[in-house]
Amino acid sequence: MEHQLSLVQSMLDLFADESGLSVILTNDRGEWITRPSGTIVGSLESGPVRGQLEQRLRAILEQYAAIRNGIVHDVSPGVRLVRAPVFLNRRETYYVWTGCLVDERIVNHSAMHNRQGEPKFPWTQVLASAKQSSADTEKALTKTCTLASIVEGLLKPAFAEEALCRRMELLRRLASNYEASEEWAHVLAEASEEADFIGFAAKTERQRFAVVQYAGPSADAVRRLSFSLGEGFVGQVATSRKAVFWDQVARDPRTFAFSQCGLYPMSLFCVPVFRDRELEGVLFGGSVTEPTLSRGAQSFVKAYAAGWSMRVTLGAVREDRNTNFTRLSTFVETCGSINNAQDVKRLSYILVDMSLNLVEGSFSCVVLKQSEQKVQLVSRGLGQQQAERYVKELAARWSPPADRRGWPQTELYEGSGMPPVMECPLYYQSELLGIWCIALKSPDQYALYREYMTIVAQAGSASLYRLWDKGRVCRGDAVQLLNRALGYWDSYAFDMTHQAQELALPFARSLKLDETTIKQIGEACLVYPYSPAFLSDILRSPEQMELIGHFHAITRLLEDGKPGGQGQEQAAVSEFSAGGQIIAMIYFYLQFGGDTQSLDQLWPVSPKLRAAFRAFCDSREVVESEISLTAEEEDSRANGVPELPDIRKLKDLPPLSSREREVLGHVLQGESNREIAEQLVISEHTVKNHMTNIFQKLGVTDRAQAIAMVYKAGWNR
Repeated sequence: MEHQLSLVQSMLDLFADESGLSVILTNDRGEWITRPSGTIVGSLESGPVRGQLEQRLRAILEQYAAIRNGIVHDVSPGVRLVRAPVFLNRRETYYVWTGCLVDERIVNHSAMHNRQGEPKFPWTQVLASAKQSSADTEKALTKTCTLASIVEGLLKPAFAEEALCRRMELLRRLASNYEASEEWAHVLAEASEEADFIGFAAKTERQRFAVVQYAGPSADAVRRLSFSLGEGFVGQVATSRKAVFWDQVARDPRTFAFSQCGLYPMSLFCVPVFRDRELEGVLFGGSVTEPTLSRGAQSFVKAYAAGWSMRVTLGAVREDRNTNFTRLSTFVETCGSINNAQDVKRLSYILVDMSLNLVEGSFSCVVLKQSEQKVQLVSRGLGQQQAERYVKELAARWSPPADRRGWPQTELYEGSGMPPVMECPLYYQSELLGIWCIALKSPDQYALYREYMTIVAQAGSASLYRLWDKGRVCRGDAVQLLNRALGYWDSYAFDMTHQAQELALPFARSLKLDETTIKQIGEACLVYPYSPAFLSDILRSPEQMELIGHFHAITRLLEDGKPGGQGQEQAAVSEFSAGGQIIAMIYFYLQFGGDTQSLDQLWPVSPKLRAAFRAFCDSREVVESEISLTAEEEDSRANGVPELPDIRKLKDLPPLSSREREVLGHVLQGESNREIAEQLVISEHTVKNHMTNIFQKLGVTDRAQAIAMVYKAGWNR
């Protein structure tokens, strides 16, 4: 463009020398494109005269904007300027100005003095080159129009080339996906030479198409428009899904929606934009001055719409990829946490917390089958009465007939007064262990999460069976037979043995004892009421006999009373294995009705072990409830607010600030950003900033992964 303007400047200089007139090229706002050429150049290139002249030319252009050919303007009594247009494209017009011409009838030069408010031209220089007749004025007009045609021939190809470059750059930017989609209608409007308005009507949930982007006249009114299928031009293209260009639509009744907004198009186009094969919306636009759009403009709009469709499709693919990657990484973290779970309670909470944060529903729960009449519930978001009603309905629906074949499948439950619930069965080797229930925000989420949650449920089922199986003994085993016999003659002792086993197994795992020792402790809990002398002829395992012997030895020491010195007490404690101390401590704990303060009297058990058991009991206090499926509903119990999880002592977590750990503790409770903000009396924006910092420090991308990492770091409820 600079080269062409240099040629134009040389040509204007030559014209000024040959004609004796001054000449200049301006845009449609009166601003100079070239410097003035002619006899009065020196006085116009700088100073206040230039600004005054540009202001006067702009006023003339605004007053005579409708005139599209060469014209002579009287700018002062007896003084004229000649103007000729240079048409570069449908939007851009330059003007060649020549003059000044002085009427030959004016003999008193003082009459040419400037009136108040008019530009102060150097008239003495004008008179030296002024034309003296109307014939000369007509000749100057003809030459000026010819000059404008030559200038147009020089500049028009350069403008077309620049417009093409702008279009190519726009398509490149569209393909690179750098800018936000909300800007693209405005960017297209700036790059388009023929369209006076551009808009985009996006598809809504109700099968309507609402204008979400718009650049052009009557913007506020047009942005409120929406169209149904088949309604007007936009609705017609939304139905046919094919691009259409209309000419001379000023009187077409389908423009009624636009004309009501004060927009009166003369030509119009509507082009569909797709996300893969689904209609995303309709790109529309047109001109209020031109009755037709050129073939070049139509081709560019089609290419632009195709690029937009590609961009939207690629965005969807990237979104799906990121979502799948997030799910995969979350699945890996969750499965790692599931595999490392040390007890059923912790496993249940891993499933509950992961699903609650991933799906963001109103509740999540795990219902585990304990017997034909009882189930164990671990939940978040369910009130006590609501939980009991739902669990009883669940148990009735998931009690299959005897002749039912095949494994149970994940199902969607939509009951009255309940949100849609995804119910994932937890089964292993054709045995139904429980149900994992996840409340959804909408039924559409069922198809989105079904396969993913089913896979996680299968992993959880295998881990659940493994945890349960470690505490089970084969039916033909002597331990099981002795325990069953205990149930016939001492039902109280029988119940105590199973309560002891339910406590001993997860507690032993929390101490990270080896699996063999854990199994021996679990079996010893079932037969500890028997005397060692009786068991010595039946049990073949010396390790089990040692555990039971240490248990009875500790109980005898407690009956004999505490020794006199601390040294004797420590010596007595050192004689007993950890397993024997665990069984005695749990027996003592159950005998005193679950009072952890009573453990202070248990001096034959090491203080460190007692402290660990207190912490273990405290962590179990708020996590589970037992619901009878046959008894009448109990009186409603107020739901207590659980204490905030304490993660300050987790050494395997990356360093977090005290505030970030506090926010993460609320996340572990399943609270939303808004709820966290209310609890901490801070803004929701501040909570989002804390969450961003937490994700960066933990190296995760969402809440589910963060929770999985906390579990992996050793947090135990």
